[in-house]
This record gives sequence, C-alpha cells and structure tokens, in this order.
Amino acid sequence: MADDIDTKSETSGKSSPTRQSETAHNQQIEPTTAFLDICKQLDPEIDEDFIEKAWKQYDTVGKQYVLEGKQLTWYACAVYFSMWQGNLFEHAVPKKYSLAKLLRICKISVLEFFDKATKWVEMINGPRRLKDHINRVQSSLAVAAVVFKKLLPIFRKIFAPPCSNDDDNSKDLNCKKLFTLLWTLFIVMRKQFNSDDLMNSFHLLLCTVDFIFQDLRRSEMASLLDGDFINAIEMQPEEDSILETLCQIFEGVVLDAKHFRAHCWLPRMRRMSEEKSIETGEHLTNFAANELINKKKLDSMYEELIVKRGEMDERMFLPADISVVFDEAYDECAVQRLRHSEDGDSLVDADMLLRLSTQSCLERLQDQRQQRTPLTGRGYVISAEQYCPATPVSASLYNASRLEVLLQDSWRRLDAEVESILCHSCQDPFGKIMNIVSQLSERLEEVIENERQLDGADYDASFREMFAIRKNNTECLFFRFLHKIALSEKDRLGSGSIVKLSAVLLREDFLKALYVCSLQLVLFTYESVREFPWSLETMHLPAIHFYKVIELIIRADSSLSREMVKHLNKVEERVLEEFAWSLDSPLWPSLHRRADDVPSSQAVSLETVEGYSMRQPSLSQRYTLSPVKPLAAKRRLEFDDDDSSCVAAKRRAPDGESLTPTSATLLFFRKVYYLAAVRLRDLCERVRLDEKGRQRAWTLFEHVLRTETSLMAGRHLDQNLMCCLYVVAKIGQQNISFHDIMYHYRHQPQAASRVYRRVMVESNSSPPIILDDGASHDSVGSGAATPEHQNVEYIDLIKYYNQIFISRVKSFVQKLQPGFAESGVSLLSIPMVQCNRLSPQRSVSDRITVTPMPSSLPSSPSRPYRYIFDKTPVKELNSINLIMHNAGRTIPQLASGGFQQGSYRNLVARTIS
Repeated sequence: MADDIDTKSETSGKSSPTRQSETAHNQQIEPTTAFLDICKQLDPEIDEDFIEKAWKQYDTVGKQYVLEGKQLTWYACAVYFSMWQGNLFEHAVPKKYSLAKLLRICKISVLEFFDKATKWVEMINGPRRLKDHINRVQSSLAVAAVVFKKLLPIFRKIFAPPCSNDDDNSKDLNCKKLFTLLWTLFIVMRKQFNSDDLMNSFHLLLCTVDFIFQDLRRSEMASLLDGDFINAIEMQPEEDSILETLCQIFEGVVLDAKHFRAHCWLPRMRRMSEEKSIETGEHLTNFAANELINKKKLDSMYEELIVKRGEMDERMFLPADISVVFDEAYDECAVQRLRHSEDGDSLVDADMLLRLSTQSCLERLQDQRQQRTPLTGRGYVISAEQYCPATPVSASLYNASRLEVLLQDSWRRLDAEVESILCHSCQDPFGKIMNIVSQLSERLEEVIENERQLDGADYDASFREMFAIRKNNTECLFFRFLHKIALSEKDRLGSGSIVKLSAVLLREDFLKALYVCSLQLVLFTYESVREFPWSLETMHLPAIHFYKVIELIIRADSSLSREMVKHLNKVEERVLEEFAWSLDSPLWPSLHRRADDVPSSQAVSLETVEGYSMRQPSLSQRYTLSPVKPLAAKRRLEFDDDDSSCVAAKRRAPDGESLTPTSATLLFFRKVYYLAAVRLRDLCERVRLDEKGRQRAWTLFEHVLRTETSLMAGRHLDQNLMCCLYVVAKIGQQNISFHDIMYHYRHQPQAASRVYRRVMVESNSSPPIILDDGASHDSVGSGAATPEHQNVEYIDLIKYYNQIFISRVKSFVQKLQPGFAESGVSLLSIPMVQCNRLSPQRSVSDRITVTPMPSSLPSSPSRPYRYIFDKTPVKELNSINLIMHNAGRTIPQLASGGFQQGSYRNLVARTIS
C-alpha cells in the first residue's frame, strides 16, 4: 500500500490522515469481524441497513485516506456519525446508541475519540451542522470537567468526610452516595436547561449544593455536614439557604445565582416533583432521604437525555473511592478519566488535549469581554484574528494608533472647497461651527468636572487627566468627519443640491450629532468607563437624532478601523433597539402626528419603492422630513411627514399604504425592520422553528410594531421579539420553552441579561396616560398612542409576557392559529437579509482594502463551468484565466458555454505589493 500513497498529501503528525492515490480500488469490501462484533455488542438486534451504512462510510474514507492508529477508533467514528449524519433536524432519530457504551466496547479513551472525530468530520466532508454537533458535544464535556473540579473543594468545605465503617451496600445514606447523588442531580438539571455556559453551570452547581445542604438540615441528617462549616456561618433561624455564602466563598455572582435559583432552579425542581420524576415532600423536602429511588430515577432520565443528544456520560468523573475527594492533591488529576481507555491504555497526547479541552471553556469566558461583532455588521467586518492583536494591551495600542492615523493632518479648519459649500447658507460658516463646537467642549469639561467632584478623583482618572488631549482629538475628528461628509455628499448629489446640502450641514442638531459621534469614538478608543449613551446624555441629544450620522460617517470615511466600524454599528443598533423607543423620545409625538402611523416592512423595503433615487439615502433625506425647498430657513429634525409639500410626492405601497420616498420615518423603520429580521431569523434558526412558524412570528411582530406600538415604549426590541417567538411556538405546539429562547438569545452578540430580567411596566399605583385621541388600536391607519408614564417599575420577561404582552395581542394571535382559515390575515415572510446593502469600502490595514459586492448578485452562467484538478484539460484552465483577466470586457464566447460578460468581475483578487 505504500506505493499508493500520494506523496503530495500533507500530514500533521502520526495520527493525521493521509490522502491516498486515486488508483486505489473502488470495490467495497465486506465488514470485518471486529466491526460486526462492535455493532452486535452495541445492539444485538441492530438493523442490517445501519451496519451497511456505517461500514460503507468507513470503507469510503479508508479508500481516500490512510487511517493510522487503532482501527477500533475509526470504527467508533463511523458508527457514531452514521447515527447522526442526516438526522440532526429530526426530533426522534430511529437509531441512537450511548456514546459511552460505544467507547467502552471499542476500548478507546474519550480524548482519543474526540481527536479522531474532529478529523473524521472533515474527511467525510460533513455539513456545518454536523461539525457544530461534535463541537457542542465536546464543549459540553469540557464544561462538565471544569465544573467537576470546582465541586471538589466545595464538597470538602461543606460535607463531612467518609466514616471508616461506611458500607456501600447499606441502605443508609453515606458520604459516597451523597456525592454521587449530588453530581447526578447536577448533570441531570444541566441537561434539562441545555446550557453549556460555564458561569451558568457553576451557578447551577451552587444551587444544587445549596439544595442538598438545606435538605440534609431539614431531614435531621446533619451528621453528613461538616461541623466546622456549620459553626462558622451565621444563619438566621428561619433561613436555610447558604447560596449567598457559597457565592462569597467560591467567587460566584450573588445576584445571578439568586435569580437563577428563583426563576430556573426552583420552578424546574417543582415541576419534576409534580411529574414524579423525583421523589420529594411537599416543599421539595426528603430528597436525600429517598436517595435510592431518586438516584434510580435520575439515572434513567439522564441516560435518556445523553442518548438522545449523543453526548458523553459525565458520571465517568465519579471516583470509585470517595476518600480521594478529601485529598486536595486529587484536584489536579480529577478528570484524568478522560485520558484512559477501558483496557487502561492512555493516549500519547492526552495531557495536551486535556488542557486544550478545559481551556476552551475559559476562552469562551474571555470572549465575553471582547467586543462582539453585531449580527447586522458581519457582512462587511473582517475577522479580528486575521490582523488584529489578540491580547488586550496590544489591542488597545492598535486602536489608539489607528485613531492617530486619522488625525495626522490638520483638521482644525475648513479647506476652501468645504467652505465654498457652506457659504451658500452662511456668510461666516467657520465662525458659526466653532461657536457650536466651543459650547459643546465647554459642556463636556463641565460634566467631567462635576463627575470628579461627585465620584471622586479616581473615577476614570486616565481620561480626566488627559482631557485636554482627548478634547482636541474629539474636535479634530469632528472637523475630519465634516470635511469627508461634505465632499462625499457633494459628489453624490451634484452641484444642483449645494444649497440644500449647505443648509443641512450647518444645522445645530447635525453638528451636535457629529460631535457626539466623534466623542464616542475617542471614548471607545481609550477605553473610558463612560459607556454609551453617556455622550448623548452629556450633550442632551435625543438618540433618534444621533443615529442618522453614523452611516454617513462610515460611508464617507473609509479609513476607519475595523473596530471603530464595529463599535459604531453596535451603537446604532443600541439606538434602534432601545434608546429610540424611550418614553421621552421625539419619536412618539411625531408618530402621533402622522396620518399613516408606522409603515409596513413592505412599504420601507428598497424593492417596493420603485424609482427610489438613492439606495444609499443622502444627508438631506436623513435630516429633511419632506422634499427640501431651496433656501428654506427652518427644517425640523423630528419625524414629521404630514407636511403639505409631501402630498405630491407620495406613492402607494403594494398594500395600499401611502409613503414618502424622502421620509426620515421610512429610513428609520427600514433599519428597525432590517435589525428585527436579522435577529428573529437567527433566533428561529437556533430554535429550529419551521417556515410557517417563522412567518407567523414575523407577522405578529409587524402587527405589534404597527398596531400595538406602545408595547415598544420604554422597552427593548428583543423583549417583544422573544415574546412573539414564544407565543407562535406555543400556538404551533412546538416544544420550545421561554428558557430555551432566552438560552439561544444569549448567544447573539448584543444579548444582555438585563433585557430579560428588567422589562419596564407601569406602576400599579400610577397608571400610564395614553394619548390616542380615541383612535382604535385595531386599525393599521390609526395614530400611534403617545405613552406618558408617571411611574414605572421593572419585572422579568416572563412576567411581562403573562401580565401585559399576551393580553394585548390575544385577539390577533387567535387569527394566526393553524386551521383558522377565516381570519383573513396574510402571513408575511421574514424579509430577506442582504449583507453589505449600505456598507462602504473598508480599509483594514495599510495594504488591504475591502470593497463590498454590489447589492444585486451577478447573473449565473447559462451552463456551469467546472475545473476538476487532475482531470480537466489545461485548455479549460486557460479559458478561466482568460475570463478573469478580461473581466468586464467583451470576449469571444467560449466553446463550452462560457460566462456572461462581466458577471464575475468582483471575484478578481488584487494583491498590493
């Protein structure tokens, strides 16, 4: 076989697969006896078709790669992935077997299996979902390994060591049985919550320990508790919980742990008790007293869960000798079971793999501290790993150096070209601008000094001490952006719009927004503790007025760094999702004055508005509410679309809704709908909601936004999105709980725990005043109510759903139920998410510039044109090179069908030397 190996194949080590030559025989051989024995031991009644499928996968890979090492490991990979390949979306897969049993039969270690399984997925060219599955299984085990090591010192601290006369065969509860019961309860509850988050898992462990502690004290089994610990803690007579004490000793987060216990742990335990999944008393008592029956029920439940998910049995960490738990030296080797196989062999690189597995959990925690790319910005923001420094210190230096590059030139004055533009509306534009900038800088200095006196000299001391320089940076950045935007908009609009452009550029609200954006970038670059929206509050600028300059700046200045663009994108999302909907937002009175209320998603989509002059809205469109009249002395910034000058410009959307192409409201709601579509689509994919359910969810959300708009008042976009998703899953009888939705929501980059823990509601003592002029909420065309809450309070998301949300949408939800044909409600699909719709080119380093693809995809060739290495003649490759070199030019039609002219010009990659 040595002669059949392709010497060009790459090998990364002894266990790395090597591609074989294509001259290898193609006939499938019969399964080996060892392979058949594995299948029969796994299931004596195993299906012959399954054996054939698994063996065919192994045989196919074996003909393409040299499978070095123990063949039993590769057999295990073939059997395991045959169970899962193609069945990831099914809720009940016909053939699933225990992974632990499979590894035990094959006599291989856990780490060895995962090492080979990762390579196996690549060799079979598995889909992304299959890769995600094996990564999720491995990560879940890694989290369990870390938490198990955390349990050891906790158990030693709280529970008494084993007695010399403990009998494992006795029915009495002893130290070993208690440890086993505690760990089994933890891993069962962890599978119930389906969480691989390390911090949540640690809080779950603390809740488990606290529960067992309380149960032992109530059951008069205090002899199993450590006497020194009981004497050391100070507890009130009516208080049994030690959760806060555990957090203080073992570095947990008290508020998070208490919230998890109240809203997750206790409800789930009560439900399990009611369903007789565990045997307890009326108030979850006597759990440990019924150790024998509870252990049996928990084992049965756990085995069913891990087989269903294809995960490893985490009971493998339980030691045979409980006395080792009370030896601190055991902490270092507590998870060595991952290294060893059933026959006692140990993988050569097991130590390294063990460190990598557990370290991955810590890396996920570190990732939470880094700025995550917003969902709407991932189309044009390049991965940081490609060029950005990895360490926090180097990253900070990198951001500062990029800002320094932006401020290299002198930007404290206007050049002749920009001043000529501004002179159309003011005789002394520079003097007017400097007056506004000086006022804003004085206001900034005053606020910082007040905060120093209030919070002390140590509050953000580095920024305060360098204030003069930071103020100068802000002003220079302000003039740079003003210069870039002025020239960019002039090129876009032409000389005929100079008067309109000049008037908008000199508006005080525009200049204030530009200053705030410059300040925000300086605060971000130098890692000030003053986070957004501090800059808005300092300058008394409504968020709805601020967000408009963000896209203008990104589009006009291509030298902004990747991290700056990401930060501005994140800030814009914060405005669209939350701050624009604040109770004092100018959005509410402007919507109340509009005759057509909130536009539909179809009305604001670019595909609907035919003849729309600019796919990238201009500056005047953002800051003008109606078609701008030349030399107009006053232009309002509020979203006021009922001006009489708009009447002639209005058109009709497909649903009969009138719209104004230059409406600032249209631009705002286009972004809101786009943001909601991106997030809802991502959530639907994560919870695996079917297409019909997705349509119902979007239809309900649009109904909320248009008809029940006041549900957004003072609240977060994501709060209503999650409520819409849950109620649709409920009426569609989907097995999706609110906790599942919140779990998947936490994986979105913008997610924050406060979103589902603090939902604003009106106080019962002071009901809200809604100004609706008697308009009906059932009519789409009715004016939006203006909320004026006197007092507010905060509840969690589930309470908000039960107390407020469902009652407001109940009648509409009934029309969405399956089989309700007479409702007359047309389901709307989630708008298609197109990346790079408004993204400009981006300078990511000195020699690399990224330019987005056009919004319209290139037309496909009439016939696919393929090149297969080692098979296709050289002349076909010459034809492809000819097309690439002549992109956009007229070239002769290729004999093989060829491409349409210029279709692939954006595929050309240019290297700058």
